[in-house]
Amino acid sequence: MSQAVQVQKPTAAPAAIFGRPNWLPLALILGDALIAGLSVILAYEYRYHLDRIPQVVKEPLAFGPYLGAIPVVVAIYLFALAVNQQYRSWRGRTLVDQLFTMGSGSALAAMLILAGMSLYRGFEYARLTLAYTVIIAFVLMTVERYFLRQYETRLRRRGIGTERVLMVGTGTGSQLLIQRMAMFPQYGFQVTGVLDDRLEVGSSFAGAPVVGRIADLRRMIPALSVNQVFVGVPGASNEEILHLIKACDDLQAEFKLVPDLLEIMSTRAAVDAIDGLPLVGIRRSRLRGPAAVLKRAIDIIVSAVLLVIASPFMLVIAILIKLTSPAGPVLFRQPRVGLHDRRFTVYKFRSMIPDAEAQTGPVVASPNDDRATPVGRVLRRLSLDELPQLFNILKGDMSLVGPRPMPIFLVERFTEEIPRYLERHQVRPGLTGWAQVNDLRGGEAFADRAMYDIYYVENWSLALDLKILILTGARVFFQRRAY
Repeated sequence: MSQAVQVQKPTAAPAAIFGRPNWLPLALILGDALIAGLSVILAYEYRYHLDRIPQVVKEPLAFGPYLGAIPVVVAIYLFALAVNQQYRSWRGRTLVDQLFTMGSGSALAAMLILAGMSLYRGFEYARLTLAYTVIIAFVLMTVERYFLRQYETRLRRRGIGTERVLMVGTGTGSQLLIQRMAMFPQYGFQVTGVLDDRLEVGSSFAGAPVVGRIADLRRMIPALSVNQVFVGVPGASNEEILHLIKACDDLQAEFKLVPDLLEIMSTRAAVDAIDGLPLVGIRRSRLRGPAAVLKRAIDIIVSAVLLVIASPFMLVIAILIKLTSPAGPVLFRQPRVGLHDRRFTVYKFRSMIPDAEAQTGPVVASPNDDRATPVGRVLRRLSLDELPQLFNILKGDMSLVGPRPMPIFLVERFTEEIPRYLERHQVRPGLTGWAQVNDLRGGEAFADRAMYDIYYVENWSLALDLKILILTGARVFFQRRAY
């Protein structure tokens, strides 16, 4: 007999634009239009009144034609940014993703404006002014997106503008998805409940309440005012899935299928074609040949520069460690598994008491670990204990970006437990990685981390590396699992 469970009703949202689920793209259109027009004016003022570069002409060009060009510039910018998907919903997308696509849109806008300047014969616009316009617009639009995103996050933490989600099934993918939605409320999803036939009504799954059985879907969608239904039922038949889809369609709830992530990890199929004939093969790492050489060259240059810059700070850290914990060494050394299963010694600043593993053996650090020293807690919280790994990068043991190097005992354990785990070793381990910038670090979620690492191996690009490095800078201050 099913139990009654208290369901969470939606809170009243303001009727203004900010209460709408997808208000941000609408606000961006207005803000981008204002910024594009303002950038023309600021660029003109800077070029002819503040710029120290010697003027090609003796007198500034007339301002009137620039003022008249503003509507055209605004229209081109809005078109270019729309083509690069700036005005579709931000839901589930990071700020860094938006800034990358905004850069592409700005470049397209610059090319279109330049083409227009070349074709228009009524007035000769200065190309340097165009360069200043694009730079100013990019900076102001970046600031605009940051503050709008911060405000959006505050609203969504209060439940304003969120999509109410009902999770059907408790597969591996369902658990990870619920955790991600709870961890990042700025994505705008609020899990109102879980339907599952194996769990007791009134219990919880991944922090969300179990509110009924799968057969209760039609009743729970209106009861919880659900906007979206995520289905992750392991082993469900096509007939069962189609039945759930029809229920969502009848009740006008958006439907999404959540694949079981462990099944995805066990699938290595890649599809190619020759003259339209599909061929199925095995996916391999994209980091091979010239790409691997280029990545290694970047690692050497950047790690050498960072070592020079960081050396004074590393000296101060070494002195603090020695003063506060004189009995042990400054550096912690541990064998790790690297590229192609090779062993190497990783270097870290010692953040724990001497011989911390003497009694426990090799174990993963935990929150509020009493083995950590006071200085070590700060170092681990800010990831400064990882700085000596710049030497590992310079030696070739590691890379700036890649799966984190794991101790040998964990590799031996997870090779048996987690499908495709050894594929992490197709690339050099990294100082930071795709799993880490998605807040998957510490002593938890090793299977989830492996999936993110394998995704990186199979989808490597310089753009992805740059994105990870940018996110790493932000995660130093906002990461949740650094201990």
